[in-house]
Amino acid sequence: MLRNLRAFGLSLVAVLAIGAVGASAASAAPQFHFESEHTIITGQQTTVNALSFDVGVVECGIVQFAGTKAVFTSTTITLTPTFDNCLLDEEEEVTFTHNGCNFLYHIGADTEHFTGTISIECPDNELIELDAGECTITIPPQGNLGTVTFTNEGAEMTRSVVFDQGIAGLHYVEHGASCENETGTTNNGAYTGRVTITGENTMGAHRGIWVQ
Repeated sequence: MLRNLRAFGLSLVAVLAIGAVGASAASAAPQFHFESEHTIITGQQTTVNALSFDVGVVECGIVQFAGTKAVFTSTTITLTPTFDNCLLDEEEEVTFTHNGCNFLYHIGADTEHFTGTISIECPDNELIELDAGECTITIPPQGNLGTVTFTNEGAEMTRSVVFDQGIAGLHYVEHGASCENETGTTNNGAYTGRVTITGENTMGAHRGIWVQ
């Protein structure tokens, strides 16, 4: 009898331990995962990315991102943006200059829906600039802009993450005679569009990136 009780007790402890591990895993906050310890990250727009301001909407033929990560897991990804072949309202040419500014993507704690925010980080006294001739738009550093939705795509070494960006409340200033709201700081800017983020190791071989 004593032997049976002891066996039952050990079984109960094991079941409780497994349950605790399962509950801990289920409640773990989402992170970006990198198959390689050193991952070279690139991103390409897969739908048109648009920046909206009082003066109009800027769309670019080329939208790319670049970054690196030297860990296997992280709640953030920092990417340097490149926007080329840009037009304001499909007419006026626009030059985008990041001036060393980066986009910091942060994944939130929701374990059912992988969503997060973006922050713009710049060196001291620097801003993102969009020059549209007689109207120049500057975007200062700012944080916690939402929302970005993260979706896994692909399998194994070709895993990638799709960033669906629905950013609202972007702060910016317009400078110039043809601007809609010259020299006024506004927070009604928006950034929308889809970007697919992929990874490679230092040898140029594909390595998976995913959220979990």
